[in-house]
Amino acid sequence: MRPPHIAYVCADRGVPVLGTKGGSTHIRELVNALAARGAELRVLAARPNDGASRTSVRAEVVDVGSARFSRLLRTQIRRVAPGAAGEVIGSETLGFLLNQDIYLGLQRFHSRWRIDVIYERYSLWGHAALRFARDHGIPFLLEVNAPLRLEQARYRALHNGVVAEALEAHLFQLADRVIVPSSALRDYVIGRGARPGRVRIVYNAADPNVFRPPPAGTRPGTAGDRFVIGFLGSLKPWHGIQDLLRAFVRLRRRSAAYRLLIVGDGPLRPAIEQIRRREGLTDAIRVTGNVDYARVPALVAEMDVALAPYPRLSAFYFSPLKVYEYMAAGVPIVASAIGQVTEILTHRRTALLHPAGSINKIVDHIEELHASPRLAARLARAARHLAVKKYTWDRNAARVLAMIATLHRQIREGRYAPAEEPAL
Repeated sequence: MRPPHIAYVCADRGVPVLGTKGGSTHIRELVNALAARGAELRVLAARPNDGASRTSVRAEVVDVGSARFSRLLRTQIRRVAPGAAGEVIGSETLGFLLNQDIYLGLQRFHSRWRIDVIYERYSLWGHAALRFARDHGIPFLLEVNAPLRLEQARYRALHNGVVAEALEAHLFQLADRVIVPSSALRDYVIGRGARPGRVRIVYNAADPNVFRPPPAGTRPGTAGDRFVIGFLGSLKPWHGIQDLLRAFVRLRRRSAAYRLLIVGDGPLRPAIEQIRRREGLTDAIRVTGNVDYARVPALVAEMDVALAPYPRLSAFYFSPLKVYEYMAAGVPIVASAIGQVTEILTHRRTALLHPAGSINKIVDHIEELHASPRLAARLARAARHLAVKKYTWDRNAARVLAMIATLHRQIREGRYAPAEEPAL
């Protein structure tokens, strides 16, 4: 029997497959893990790369986001409606028009390389993959990593909100499997119409062969002259970077040993630079900006403690990729006790957890780890053991392939009954 042919679709122009974002990492690591388990994959992407990253993926990647007509129309919309409104309308129109190119791309794949299953990373305006799957009797798996409609309306701008809401419900209700990384997202997709029996929670993960503890005694802080506090991720308000900076200023006033290493970039970087100058911390705070994923493990290995300082949030649906990478790397973790963090980490067993937004506790926990290398080592070992046992991309790939095998068995036995109409 030949290996399964999986067409992976990412119509989200904000997530370049070969980029440096967390979503980009998720796509590549899952695709690579599926390929390592014998599957053959082809990727259709609205944005294959960000122009800077040199990472790779074990699959052919086809660009479906460069159609000249769609981009010309977007330009015309901007001219007709200059300003913010034209930008939003043009962007949403381009998202809709991508569906035609995705459908045609799937047709070309299917004609020369028979597709067995379509796996789509949910995007705000994508529906072509579902249509193609239904037209050809192919199982359709939908991965939902965030309530994109709500995010778009809250943090950016959403013109066609009614269409976005209807399309979201349509996809959730008709997918053969809806894969989410957290219980909060499970509740969300079911609330929007997904059939509970078709929803699967697959947590994020890390590759323990890539993220590994450094040899004993080689972390920078073990020399005694400095203690590196690390953060990995995008510099956005909901990642708690402001709380981390406040905590670091306090720590630095107590000891010149503390250093802050921030691996990532984002809209809050100017605020970080302002604090560096104002507090005289130019030499104490290092911001790498976006880096190729191949460099990330070595940067995490420089950290004596790794932070996930999420602030108080009314809805925490994240499955924090950074936490799994910290765990696999064997770095002691200080994190907010919020959402999925409390599902995977246990206070004083695998991490030191604090109430979200508590600057005092962040400071206390970092100082405790600085003063107690034995505690830091014990927490790091326990977290690494848990990551290797439960949270790997290989394990996730095995689960996805098991879902595909179940659907194909139903097809062979005549029991496959895809939903053709929303259950309204």
